[in-house]
Amino acid sequence: MSTPEELFWDDFADTYAEIQEESQLPIAKDLVAYLREINLLPLDTFVDFAAGSGKYVAAFYPFVQRYVALDFSQEMLRIIRQRVPDPQEKIIRTKKDQQSFLADPTVYPCIFTAMNPALIDEESLLRFCQKTTYLLILRVVEESEDLFQPFEIPAEANDALELNNTYKRWLDQAGIPWKSQQFAYVVTEVIDQPTFRAYFADDYAPSTLDTICQQVFEQKQHRISTTKIVFELLIVQNECAADHKSI
Repeated sequence: MSTPEELFWDDFADTYAEIQEESQLPIAKDLVAYLREINLLPLDTFVDFAAGSGKYVAAFYPFVQRYVALDFSQEMLRIIRQRVPDPQEKIIRTKKDQQSFLADPTVYPCIFTAMNPALIDEESLLRFCQKTTYLLILRVVEESEDLFQPFEIPAEANDALELNNTYKRWLDQAGIPWKSQQFAYVVTEVIDQPTFRAYFADDYAPSTLDTICQQVFEQKQHRISTTKIVFELLIVQNECAADHKSI
């Protein structure tokens, strides 16, 4: 029987895949280029845990012999099967949640997990480390926008942006070595005043919104929205594995 979380992601899968496809950021390509530069690619078996709709498969595909895509959403795995080319039949799609994956004693050369919403506790992190020679964790650690964000109500803190720092602290406490690499991107978009007004129509009274628009747009009809996004790759090496060279 599916859990509420599985049902949510199954229902959201198609929308999520469309959002991923619309992204302008070349993080997958840049990530693979960096891993090749430090000699972590090519690999025989590459595990993508919480693979989602398969955003990273195409970039890694030429540099692995087996791509194991794991996710607890059957609909996400369906999207990978339908939308991601697999001419060499390298992709293995398996439905598995984090708890059952970590309970499995199988050890892999490399486990990659990007924006994993379930990786929020120390025990799970340390268990991931035990299951692989190299654990690769990718998260967004900074995201800022200069046109809409200053007027958002409420301005809530995004705790997920701090998760990599939390992982580092847990790893340090356990005496496990790690290194990190950041990838920064800037995206710009032309925004007209009607779009800006419509976005905040439910948040501000018309007179207040008039004042804000005058402040933001002055006499112009358009403004440039600039968004900065920083990804951080955390690389954790299991030093007990002797068959791989150090990074």
